Amino acid sequence: MAGRRVLVTGASGFIGKELCRVLVARGNQVTGVVRSAVKLPVTDVQYLVQDLEKPFDATSLTKDVDAIVHLAGIAHGKESTEGDISDVFVKGNVEPTKRLAEAAAANGIQRFVHLSSIGVHGDRTNESPITECSAERPHSDYAFSKLRSEKTLIGELAGSQTSFSIIRPTLVYGHDAPGNFGKLVGMCRKRIPLPFRDVNNKRSLVSLDSLVKLIILCIELPEAENEIFVAADQNPVTTEEIVRSLREGVDLRPALFKVPVSFLQLGCTLIGKDSLFQQLFGNLEVDATKASKMLGWEREAVTTKVLQSIGKESCKC
Repeated sequence: MAGRRVLVTGASGFIGKELCRVLVARGNQVTGVVRSAVKLPVTDVQYLVQDLEKPFDATSLTKDVDAIVHLAGIAHGKESTEGDISDVFVKGNVEPTKRLAEAAAANGIQRFVHLSSIGVHGDRTNESPITECSAERPHSDYAFSKLRSEKTLIGELAGSQTSFSIIRPTLVYGHDAPGNFGKLVGMCRKRIPLPFRDVNNKRSLVSLDSLVKLIILCIELPEAENEIFVAADQNPVTTEEIVRSLREGVDLRPALFKVPVSFLQLGCTLIGKDSLFQQLFGNLEVDATKASKMLGWEREAVTTKVLQSIGKESCKC
């Protein structure tokens, strides 16, 4: 059923902008919470400027709302060296979730959709793909803070009329994606050889369009009530396939060469980029069958085709 009043935090971000656009197109009344004024606002979205890392009146912010989609948060900051989550991540991820959850319960909001991270389960897989039943093995302060945010949300909503849906996406890709994927697209547009030939790892990605569809299903369907979902395309891809697909879209030759993986790992270690090596050459496979079966979620079947279109679209910038 459309026509809901939806509050979206992080509404000016990569995921937030597309979600707001689709929600409006489906006839919903959308209020977007943003840190600062939006340069390119989505038509028919009411924006509220509020830094969620600072004290705010969550009860007033969430008044007259049917659903909350909490996308806002920080992914980068100083890692703790003392065995606890860095204050940066507590302030940016855990505390805002707690305030919003308290207000949601107090106001009787129907559904709270929380965007978490696949990092809750770690940054790598060996033999079996990650599912919702996999062990929780957060590997960084960011991942720890997302897991703590999840548990805070569940605790605050317990016994209330507000149900939750938690989504743990793997790397989200799309046109104009930020972060490491955006950097990789930039590299693939240049005529420089890259050391990804015969890199036969398995990396699960999730397209922006697919993730937005899943978020909307979690808002709308009773089957999503109090459930946790991992999110990924149907099939993993190799780093070589990612680069080849992007360059095919850009209309460039792959220009790949082979380097022993052990050399690449040593190089990343020497420059303090062990996590980068894992992201480019390690395995992170995710099985999101649960969301497909339970909610009828339609996700990308052929990731490489979408990557080709992203490469082609990047040439128009």
